[in-house]
Amino acid sequence: MRIRINKKRRSLTFTLLRVLLAFILFFVILSGRKNISIYLFGLTAFLSFFETFIYKKEESQLRSVVSLLADKFLVNLTAIALVILNVLPVWIMLIFLGRDILTVIGGAYLFYKDIRREFKPTAIGKITLFFQIMSLVPILFGSIDWIFLWAAIALTGVSAAELLFKSEFRLTKRTDISEFFRITRLIKLADVFTLINVIFGLVAIFFSIKNNHDLAIAALFLAVVADYIDGKIARKLEQQNIFGKELDSLADTISFGGAPAIFGFSLIQTPLAIVAFTIFLFSGILRLARYNIMHVKEGFEGMPITLNGLIIPIIFLLNVPIEFYPYIYIALGILMVSSIRFKKI
Repeated sequence: MRIRINKKRRSLTFTLLRVLLAFILFFVILSGRKNISIYLFGLTAFLSFFETFIYKKEESQLRSVVSLLADKFLVNLTAIALVILNVLPVWIMLIFLGRDILTVIGGAYLFYKDIRREFKPTAIGKITLFFQIMSLVPILFGSIDWIFLWAAIALTGVSAAELLFKSEFRLTKRTDISEFFRITRLIKLADVFTLINVIFGLVAIFFSIKNNHDLAIAALFLAVVADYIDGKIARKLEQQNIFGKELDSLADTISFGGAPAIFGFSLIQTPLAIVAFTIFLFSGILRLARYNIMHVKEGFEGMPITLNGLIIPIIFLLNVPIEFYPYIYIALGILMVSSIRFKKI
């Protein structure tokens, strides 16, 4: 067995996961699931803090941009959802969003002018992000802390002014990064089915939040089918590449990690269950990260995460008592990170 580690790809995958969690959080807040909204918001914010220290020495142009966007998606999508629910005044959301739109427009202008610059958040930008996140936490709990909120508003204004007089974009060595943006050149037929897998995973999450469990498990089954077809096409047409592998892992994180966890949470919300679903999701992420850096000629090491899309619906259809779900999820998490060999189908 030969292990190949690409630290830049691994850090980018981690950053993209934060983007996906921000969008999932948006829909969960709109569904009115207060507890899971707080849990997801805290998790996503923690991952942002965690990423800063873990990948501090593994900077790349693309990851810096995606990381910046991930933070902005977290704050702004949360604020927009709270405005839709009539919990947060719309003018506060517009201040947060306006500052970030200014940042994006500035970056787009520089790219349009063919000026190569790198994203380096300033100290005031980082402090603003911290206060924005802290101001949204009490609102998710059902109250408004005006001290944190006014501090966040003031810092957002100062940060916006700073953008007008002191650019966040520092001139860097000219490089050709156009290939990163030519997504259509990278997507193959197999990747189309990977994206279909993502769609079914998101549909499963949506129906789980709405407590429509029958349609949720149907979506999970269809995600498994799409993932199976994706693999067959990739091998048949020799479309296996790094882009497809990363895309497939991200899709599987949503459909067979996040979707089953949220499905389980919609059924049982005891402290043990929450811990079990967290272990399950983290195990799935770790299993996919290990898979991406390993080259195994035959089979898989650890249970493929895709099997969750079959096992969870089956135990639901068998009417297994929900009290057993936490133990089942923990067992599945252990199997995913184990060294047990599974054959490819």
